[in-house]
Amino acid sequence: MDLPLEGVRVVELAGGIAAGFAARELAGYGAEVVRVEGYAEGPPLSANEETYLIAGKRRVDAGGVDLRALVLAADILVEDGPPGQLDRLGLNPAELRAAKPSLVVTSISPFGQTGPYRDYKAPNIVSFAMGGFMTLTGNYDGEPLVTGGSQAQYFGGLHAFAATATAYLGAIRHGEGDWIDISLQECAAGTVELYGPATASGGPVMPRMGNQTRSEWGIYPCADGYAGVFTLQRQVPNLFKAMDDPELTDGPYLDPTYRLEHPEELAAKLYVFMAQHTMAEIMDMGRTFKIPVGVAVSPADLLAAASLAERDFWDDIETPEGTARVPGRPFGGLGWRHLDRLHEPGEDTTAVIKEWMGGMAS
Repeated sequence: MDLPLEGVRVVELAGGIAAGFAARELAGYGAEVVRVEGYAEGPPLSANEETYLIAGKRRVDAGGVDLRALVLAADILVEDGPPGQLDRLGLNPAELRAAKPSLVVTSISPFGQTGPYRDYKAPNIVSFAMGGFMTLTGNYDGEPLVTGGSQAQYFGGLHAFAATATAYLGAIRHGEGDWIDISLQECAAGTVELYGPATASGGPVMPRMGNQTRSEWGIYPCADGYAGVFTLQRQVPNLFKAMDDPELTDGPYLDPTYRLEHPEELAAKLYVFMAQHTMAEIMDMGRTFKIPVGVAVSPADLLAAASLAERDFWDDIETPEGTARVPGRPFGGLGWRHLDRLHEPGEDTTAVIKEWMGGMAS
């Protein structure tokens, strides 16, 4: 399959997860990504994060290259340093785009490039909380919780990837790039679905609901783990048919108002039903009765999942310690370049200078 970003040149100013993930997705869809390292200090990536986020990228040492010339030889610049970092590095976005109008510059920061919080620092947990996630995570009578996996950082990287690819398409069509300002707080706030807009428009503040938004939308223990059922009103009759309970299929529980008034009784029935079935049986039930269900699986379960193998989902990365299997393409339908090797720091400096800049070093 053709790669949609084949031939596109990207400079990533080595930073954290957000810029690393945005540039990784660009690389997977075909772009040549050069990661510039050694120009500034920042929170280091863990060894596992390096394997996932840096594999497939060429790695250049900042001390051996003219940074401005390198950026102007590229189509896209991605960075997640503090606001003002580009100016300090001699990479003012307006000046860069005056020299090369088609250049796309993407900056990712905790609170954006302007505003009263622009200079505040924020690790993942702060972006998670300030974006509103913590209004939803945790039990009603407990403290707010942060989920695993640096979600706020990855959300920012995902938004940056999408916005960058869109801006690059615009540059192809009309010759004008852009300076994209990605706020991790705003990206997080954009994922709280109806709860944020409802509160902003004067609605009541929704409490944390733990594992159950309502009885027919929640996570329950099953025979060999945990399973969830997430039915809308139109799907509730099929859920009740799957449960084969006459009190549900022919009784008042078909009325959504009645269900809201009797949540504990319906939840008790679901607890009993789920406990009698395995995760595999519940997934089969979803397919048979056309209802949305899911199961909580372990990383080992995911690695063994036939559906992910069929979708060619995984990338196998060669590292000094051996081969690491990591998530690859986020969705099918487009060509994907499997990212298969972790380059050494500075390994590609000489080659990139020759190929991109005609041999011009710093």
